[in-house]
Amino acid sequence: MKHVLIIAGSDPSGGAGVQADLTTLKDFGVPAIFAITAITAQNDQKVLQIHPTPADVLTQQLSAACEEKEIGAVKVGMIANAANVMALVWFLTLKKFPQVIIDPILHSSSGVPLLEKKAYEMFRRQLLPLATVLTPNIPEAEAFVGSRIYNVDGQGKGAQKIYEELKSYRAGKMPERPFAVIIKGGHLGNEAVDVLYDGTEVKEFKAPRIQGASPRGTGCRFSSAIAAGLAKELPLLEAVKIAKDYLTKYIRSEAVPQKN
Repeated sequence: MKHVLIIAGSDPSGGAGVQADLTTLKDFGVPAIFAITAITAQNDQKVLQIHPTPADVLTQQLSAACEEKEIGAVKVGMIANAANVMALVWFLTLKKFPQVIIDPILHSSSGVPLLEKKAYEMFRRQLLPLATVLTPNIPEAEAFVGSRIYNVDGQGKGAQKIYEELKSYRAGKMPERPFAVIIKGGHLGNEAVDVLYDGTEVKEFKAPRIQGASPRGTGCRFSSAIAAGLAKELPLLEAVKIAKDYLTKYIRSEAVPQKN
């Protein structure tokens, strides 16, 4: 079976990052290898410290992990700094993996920056265009489009705008291949709607909002679940639907019973 390569930060509380990714892939029965971009000191309440992995150590991890492994998909999460963004641009351009799912993590759930400011333009213009699937949440999508997103219609328009921007960055710089943008709707409304745009049509993936549940690491798990499906060579829409169902079940399991 093909492996999924996880590239992300380490969370000692196990709520997010590499730890959440590996748990998800285990649930899907997909073998995983990984490289850690940063060691963090964090838990459900706060981020105390972030220690980015030196870029040369990151590339050594990647080379060692991938040796003699068949990679079906790569999932990229937290990157931390400009040096590691540059290292990943080089690595992903060189390897040309069939599927690259990027969860463009800019801040923690508590609002702490997880990508240094000077890395942002390189991240946006050079790394994100290498994705075959991009999975921003609402705040991340708003940062990319430069305006607020208030509803599902706004998600669709935002996904199209991000898609066209990435398409312009890709033009003439890499072989043409399909890609898609999924804006996650967990921050909006009474219903959790994720909106996908693949250059031809907008698709919505809906689930009821679960009261009493707001666990960390849902974005990590969602993107890893998509990577698992794509590594199994499922069509994108099927992989996203299965990932959505998986995440809904996970959030339901984390819900705190409501008092009457």
